[in-house]
Amino acid sequence: MVEIRQSSIATFLDNVDTREFNIYQRERVVIPTPEEDNEHIEIKGRHGSLTKKNGFKDIELPIDFYFYEKASFKVTFRHAKVKFFNAKTLMLNDDDSVFYKIKSVVIDNALNDVLEVGEFTVNFRLDPFQYELSDSAKTITAQRTLSNPGYESEPIITAHVAGTGKIYINNVPITIQNINGTIIIDSELMNAYGNNNGIITNLNNHMIGDFPVFKHGSNVIYFDGAISKLEVNPRWRWV
Repeated sequence: MVEIRQSSIATFLDNVDTREFNIYQRERVVIPTPEEDNEHIEIKGRHGSLTKKNGFKDIELPIDFYFYEKASFKVTFRHAKVKFFNAKTLMLNDDDSVFYKIKSVVIDNALNDVLEVGEFTVNFRLDPFQYELSDSAKTITAQRTLSNPGYESEPIITAHVAGTGKIYINNVPITIQNINGTIIIDSELMNAYGNNNGIITNLNNHMIGDFPVFKHGSNVIYFDGAISKLEVNPRWRWV
């Protein structure tokens, strides 16, 4: 039977502590480092192999939970499963400056020898990156340098435009043409669009250039033409 003890560690699903619905994290977990997905290609006449980097693989994170209350575990477990399967983000309170994006969830069979006691394991499949919780949009009206402390990030940039202009990130231009209002450039989704009170408009044909990435270290941003300002969420992230 599960050993009951007061838990000071906690899991947050979409910023909600699982203890709020009487589910407790059993013990502290070790976060795995994502594995690089690399190809090593041997070429005759070449010294060594040619390495092709395809990014990082997802990480698998099992977390053990238990329940001990003056109620039926099966009822609580039934309601808890809805929250686990619907969750989009995961945060641990012993590392609460970052969160993880949940890809999928597998819940093992629960042990329930006593009506009010139960335990089970949730296996999370997570995006490989840890995302900064403190990230917020930065308004840019003149040349500015943003310092990326972590791994390269895929920002979301909202440009305020009255015609045509260019955004420069580390001197690499992105042309925005024939926009009267705002255009959102989302490097993670690789999509340029407008959002008018929740109505999304595809604006990819109004953007010329590659979706920007902020490298580790200093990133210089400026703009010209009919662009008046940028709102930049850098989405700092770690591996």
